[in-house]
Amino acid sequence: MKEKVTYAVVDIETTGGNVASGDRIIQFGCVLIEDEKIVQQYATDINPLVSISKQIEQLTGITNQKVAHAPYFEDVATTIFNLLDGCIFVAHNIQFDYRFLSEEFVRCGLPPLSISGIDTVEIAQILLPTEPSFRLNDLAAAFNFSHENPHQADSDAYVTAELFLMLKKKLKQLPLVTVEKLVELAYHCTMQTGQFFKDTLSEMYTERPPLPKQLIVKEGLALQQKTVDYEQRTHRVPVHYPVTNKEKEELFQQKLTMRTPQIKMMDEVYDYFSEHQSEHQSEHFAIEAATGTGKTLGYLLPLAYLATPQEPVVISTYTTLLQKQLFEKDSKQLNAILPFTIQTAVLKSKRHYIHLAKFQEVLKDPVENQLDALLRMRTLTWLTETTTGDLDELNLTNYLQPFWDKIRHRGWVDTMQEDPFYEQDFYLFAQEKIKNASIIITNHAFLCHDLHRKEPILPDVQKIVIDEAHHLADVATEASSEIFSYYRNQHLLRLVGKLAEEKSFLGRLNQLVPKNVGIQTSQLNLIEMSTLALEEELSLFFEELVMYCHIEMTEAQKKQDQIDLQFVRTTSWSLELRKLTKKVVALLQDVTILGMEVTQQALAQRKQLTQRERHLMDDFFELMQTLEEQTAIFQHIFQNSEQNEVTWFSFKQKSPKDSFVIKRSRIDSSEFLRKKLVEQTKSILYTGATLELNSAFTYFEKQLGEQPLRKLLIPTPYDYRDQAKLWIPKELKPIKQLSKKQFAQMIVEYLEVLVHCSNENMMVLFNSHETLQAVYDLIQQHSAFLGRELLAQGLSGSRDRMLKRFFHSAGGILLGADSFWEGVDLPGKSLRLIVVTRLPFESPDRPFTKARYQWLEREGINPFMADAVPKATIRLKQGLGRLIRSETDKGVLLVLDDRLVHTSYGQQMLTALPSEMTKEVISKEDLGRELPLFLKDEQ
Repeated sequence: MKEKVTYAVVDIETTGGNVASGDRIIQFGCVLIEDEKIVQQYATDINPLVSISKQIEQLTGITNQKVAHAPYFEDVATTIFNLLDGCIFVAHNIQFDYRFLSEEFVRCGLPPLSISGIDTVEIAQILLPTEPSFRLNDLAAAFNFSHENPHQADSDAYVTAELFLMLKKKLKQLPLVTVEKLVELAYHCTMQTGQFFKDTLSEMYTERPPLPKQLIVKEGLALQQKTVDYEQRTHRVPVHYPVTNKEKEELFQQKLTMRTPQIKMMDEVYDYFSEHQSEHQSEHFAIEAATGTGKTLGYLLPLAYLATPQEPVVISTYTTLLQKQLFEKDSKQLNAILPFTIQTAVLKSKRHYIHLAKFQEVLKDPVENQLDALLRMRTLTWLTETTTGDLDELNLTNYLQPFWDKIRHRGWVDTMQEDPFYEQDFYLFAQEKIKNASIIITNHAFLCHDLHRKEPILPDVQKIVIDEAHHLADVATEASSEIFSYYRNQHLLRLVGKLAEEKSFLGRLNQLVPKNVGIQTSQLNLIEMSTLALEEELSLFFEELVMYCHIEMTEAQKKQDQIDLQFVRTTSWSLELRKLTKKVVALLQDVTILGMEVTQQALAQRKQLTQRERHLMDDFFELMQTLEEQTAIFQHIFQNSEQNEVTWFSFKQKSPKDSFVIKRSRIDSSEFLRKKLVEQTKSILYTGATLELNSAFTYFEKQLGEQPLRKLLIPTPYDYRDQAKLWIPKELKPIKQLSKKQFAQMIVEYLEVLVHCSNENMMVLFNSHETLQAVYDLIQQHSAFLGRELLAQGLSGSRDRMLKRFFHSAGGILLGADSFWEGVDLPGKSLRLIVVTRLPFESPDRPFTKARYQWLEREGINPFMADAVPKATIRLKQGLGRLIRSETDKGVLLVLDDRLVHTSYGQQMLTALPSEMTKEVISKEDLGRELPLFLKDEQ
């Protein structure tokens, strides 16, 4: 008879993370599980005999008073040791709880822990591959576990037990073929976590569950079955656009709230695209729809009645995140009210999708490390769930691990039909969905890159909606950027490698020579010699380039760590650099020409190659293409010259050569957009919340190379007179008179005023990451902020995770720059206070900005008034837009920059903000008194 297994699910709360430094346990919680049921609970407070810090009190709710009369750990150590004896130890992030508890046992004269251990974090990462966060609180919220006292041991242990049971159930629901592969890889898991998979597989062999109906097994991989949905418009009752408000009310019913501004937008969009369907006019349309209008549905609903798979509409939005939201949330909301179904599809590049044949080959390779095993296991589970194969579903913060590069889709050099997973290929499936969709959703970066391509991927459409349109010009400029870096090119050359290196491309290609597939060792020798020579010449070139930069740098730049130096073509270029430039170009060309020859010869004999060998040739071909692109960029930078572009050198003083990057970019994209988009597309609708400045679209039109547009301003539905205030402190010193240190101290001084008078969540917006870091450091050292959750961009995880934590905070402080100025939706009490640390001007010292200003001056335009002020004004409007997100919201925007009231351009910026909103200078004392009074009715 099989011995009964008891799982002891444990959580401890401590005064800190290090027993040796005197940290102690303050609470112990344990839940026992047998036969997949919770059978017993045990929890106790523990007197640590050391003071519990304010931060730990705030985090756990456990105070010094609460544990004052609790037993010491020495009193309960034997009880806990005996409780755990013979059990399998389970914890969420086991490395901490197991080690800490074991060290405490030893301190009390007991043996160290030696029982088996399982980590629920790791199991969750494997079995819940699409979850955005694996923190216990977030998983509890995602799966509706009751978790009333987070960071208290009894509650955390119970929730971890529930999670463990759910994960066990989830594992048993996977197909046997997947679980068998997971068991093969689970050997690399933390402690004995692998045993969890092995034991569950044994149970499954006994039960023999059938393969779920929605799954198929192909080449040893369990996959979701996929079908393309086709629109059946010919078989439905004829429908027409709901022209009247009554028809719209019938359509909306109780599912959505009707808003007057949104109805106005719907009708205008419908009329615009209807006119353009029958007429030959080419006027384009810009609609500024203020926050709260409901602009997404404002254009989606009318398009649903006009778009067809034969004449689709392309919608382009700013980011892949917004693209995802349009597809997963907004289009589903639309289909919920329509009397028919409209098919939408997402258009992304190949690299977003997994290539199944390559993943299958990777599974055959030896596991490189624990992370490699974990990623393989996670992907195996995900393949039983996904119908898109879109890697973005995995919600990873980065895809820099070599694993992702190995399994990404890159297409096929020749015959795709030879791919064993051709019929299940995710990229081809996405293409098929696009052919049958009425609405195609993409993002600005993809759109702009597609406008560059000789053979576009986007279908030839004549109806385009550009959402968040104020970003299009900047994204087009970014899409024109070219980068040549020392590190990247040396990395590419190391991948080419040497014949003697088994894992290098040359080493692996050399193994194909005996197969007579057209590859000769002599050819590979030539590539090796050229590659080694190129590595050396590149190294010499960048050494010389660093020396050149040190000569050209100003004294102020020499004191900085990060150097950005504009390259002026008229500058004297030393003879040595000119020689090295020619050598680098010649060698780059040699390597790519020789590499392409080898590729073509081998691919001509493709039928003699195994699947793995074909992938090797595909990957080598892509590597050669990349080197070819780098050659073209290098030539363009140093041998060509265009007026409308800027080149600059960027590197860190500490490691100048390794960090050296050469960047080239178009300065102005208006001409490019005019020729490639504006003049080529019959109907374009531009929309966003910040297209106009002081009721004029002139700046927006110039950026896009547009003719005077048809325009519509849809005013805000919010009452800014009662809902919002903008305050500028009276005692502010001019920013230019403050050093960087003084400026950071001044910001913290005002944040202290705010935390003393209010427990509001506050978002603090920066222009500079350096200032953000300085403020973060000061807050951490300041007693006034103890107990406040502090989140900082670049220091507290991904943007999404930060916003999620901030939303659930009480009195949280979020320090953000860049993307936090917009696209943040935190309604109600989650965000009612925003601090703008300085007016959001671009740094005029950035090479790109400097070059743009010089170009504008050559055109006879004042760069500050024509470019800097409009951009900063739009940014400020975006910041304000984070504050009021519904008719019941209230909020304060505090600007710590006296230029807003003491300069003419500051007054101009104020005028661009809602006219009815209170904008006033306020003393520090009044600020502390007025803020809680203004927000009191919501507290």
